[in-house]
Amino acid sequence: MSCFATNIPTPISNRVVFVPDYVNVDALDKCLQDNRVTFIPISTSTFDAQVEHKTYPRFLLLEKDHFVAHVDGDAPIKCNYQARNMVMSNFWLGDMRRLTSDLKQVNGLWVSWRPLVHYFAYEGADSLQSECLALHNTVFEYANTDDFGVLAEIVKRKPHCEQKHFGVNKGQTYILVNIDDVEQKYEFSRLNLRILGFKLWKKETTVQSLIDEETQLAAFRPNPSRQSGFKLRDADGQEIADGEPFMLHIVSYEIEPESDMDDEYDGIPEDERQFYGKAWVKAMTSTDQRPCFVNGAWHNGTRFHAETIDRIVYIKNENRYLNTHLDPMDDYLFSNVGVPAKENRIQIHYAEDGNICLSAWSGRTYADYECMGDGGGIIDFGLEEIYLDQSNPLKLRIVRL
Repeated sequence: MSCFATNIPTPISNRVVFVPDYVNVDALDKCLQDNRVTFIPISTSTFDAQVEHKTYPRFLLLEKDHFVAHVDGDAPIKCNYQARNMVMSNFWLGDMRRLTSDLKQVNGLWVSWRPLVHYFAYEGADSLQSECLALHNTVFEYANTDDFGVLAEIVKRKPHCEQKHFGVNKGQTYILVNIDDVEQKYEFSRLNLRILGFKLWKKETTVQSLIDEETQLAAFRPNPSRQSGFKLRDADGQEIADGEPFMLHIVSYEIEPESDMDDEYDGIPEDERQFYGKAWVKAMTSTDQRPCFVNGAWHNGTRFHAETIDRIVYIKNENRYLNTHLDPMDDYLFSNVGVPAKENRIQIHYAEDGNICLSAWSGRTYADYECMGDGGGIIDFGLEEIYLDQSNPLKLRIVRL
């Protein structure tokens, strides 16, 4: 008995699906939830639901043209296979109200009342998240070709799937493809999957409308192109030499000095008072090789310097390089020992006023700053693209020391 492979490696122990010998699971549409469950082959002549309930309070039983959700003490719920991923996403969580609100009953079977969105992924480069609510009303299949025309024909043979578009996942990148014109496609990042996934599910958008929106949003995105002979410069246009120390002032967050500010300067040398009343970039410290968070801090920032390797400018504190992670759950600014891999690099951009902004390498959004009070805050690259035109990118002023 096979269990369909997805990006989640281990089933949850109490989630089981019983499969009679007359049901061919390989003929069913695959679901993102398939690897969260264990498929158990059974003989219908000996199967007893009441006996199984002693071990499994909730389980699914597959039939030829439908499946049955069994809950101990309740009447079985018959569902159309079109609703399988939706049911499996909620059933073991006990969220039956969500389950029935997303389904409708037709001829005694609960079915999804919207067409399923078909997603393709590639083995080894699959980052579809089975727990993402926006992916519950979907089917899933690994692709063995980059020919979107071939993928479109697969979807066309499934009338229960959305017939206007389908999704393709390649690592951290998602592509929405027009099923009738596969040259018309819209690329987006995993960061935007939650918002766009719901829009696709609820039929609130099309490939063309997303392309039109992107035309408007392009002005708010970082320029991914590389500047030949890039040099790090301060706001006055003066070049910063490799190894020259500087601090990074967060100019997008300022506090007006209070009238009694002079009292706070008591005992502080004149040349250090310039750092007060401002937010600065500060790298946490560690005695081992673990990555350290780089955040905003009040008064006391970190001393940085630049290092150019193979014509790429890196910002460093001591022997650590600024970098970020691709994972949307961990897409903050870090410092790490060792030159970061290409996908973890930080790209530097110049604002019109000479200050700098940061993005992930070839990133589609600038770094954002969330102030947590008194100038301290979090620097991250996780801005949802839906809010791009409302964002205020983190701006940093290089202050020579």
